[in-house]
Amino acid sequence: MHDYNTILGVIELRLSKVSYDTVQKRYRIGRSGIALIMNRYNDSGLSLDDLRQMPASKVVDLIYPKENLRHKDIPLPDFEKIHEQMIQMGKHADLSFLWIDYKKEHPNGYQLTQFYKLYRDFMINTYGTSKTSMPVERIPGEKMYIDWVGDQPELLLDTTTGELRKVHIFTTTLRFSSLVYAEIFLDEKLPHFIAGTVHALSYYGAVPKYLVPDNLKTAVTRHSKDELVLQSAFSDLETFYDTIILPPPPRKPKDKPTVENHVRFLETHLVEELKKDTYTSLEVLNAAVRKIVEDINQRPFQKKSYIRKSRMNGFEKYDKPRMNQLPGESYTLCDYKYFLKVPDNYHI
Repeated sequence: MHDYNTILGVIELRLSKVSYDTVQKRYRIGRSGIALIMNRYNDSGLSLDDLRQMPASKVVDLIYPKENLRHKDIPLPDFEKIHEQMIQMGKHADLSFLWIDYKKEHPNGYQLTQFYKLYRDFMINTYGTSKTSMPVERIPGEKMYIDWVGDQPELLLDTTTGELRKVHIFTTTLRFSSLVYAEIFLDEKLPHFIAGTVHALSYYGAVPKYLVPDNLKTAVTRHSKDELVLQSAFSDLETFYDTIILPPPPRKPKDKPTVENHVRFLETHLVEELKKDTYTSLEVLNAAVRKIVEDINQRPFQKKSYIRKSRMNGFEKYDKPRMNQLPGESYTLCDYKYFLKVPDNYHI
């Protein structure tokens, strides 16, 4: 919403055939803002002189009617504050996360789509913005992505020293439904990478056709000998679950944006929520993770709601029926030791 002087100035310049670019630079207003002012001015049937004779508040109300702006007294978000929060969140900036806080404070407030529009209008009026995206073909029950969240947040409190310890967040998602699993470990070594994968499959209660780690070397800390250990561990995993380990192609990883978007989503919606509390044990921390993940999976989608009402809905309806059943037994990780040289006594 713009003030009286801006409204009259925009109308005067446009009536004088001044270009949109010049009006934008003069009043720091976006094209949609200019168009809105001129459309409502033309609809009013009044002249510029008529507006000049009216009280300033009446002119503002004419262009920005309160009932149209507020929609039956729905509280308008404080977008100045929201924009500052987006800047402070940096690379983790996520408008839907801030909308959730807004809805908690105002349950009858704007829905996400309108919230996005109002924020976009606010940004256009100040800076102007555009965004494009490409759809990715998804086959239900086909792929489960596996990755570590890039950030290692300091969440675990050492009660003896009072220091906060960094933790590592293991995460998976199903390609079609985007159903999330997350678990926190103290490191990213192979045993925890395998354990997280096993726990994720147990959580889903089914096995997809492909397991897609972001990088098969995720948990490797040594050289070629350890790569053989890693391959053997995943070979056992493949055999036990009757699935296929399918790392993204190294040159043209078409699915890479899907994985990265998923990780960025969790960096905000999971990590930022966890930072609101203090945890003294890994068990307590993972209990909090499970609670937040459950909320994420049950949260309604704002887009594509005609296909997937929520992650859990999409999983139950599309993914799970096309996935294989879990084996009847529990998977156990085996430790392999490779001997590069046979001892002189021929005993291994």
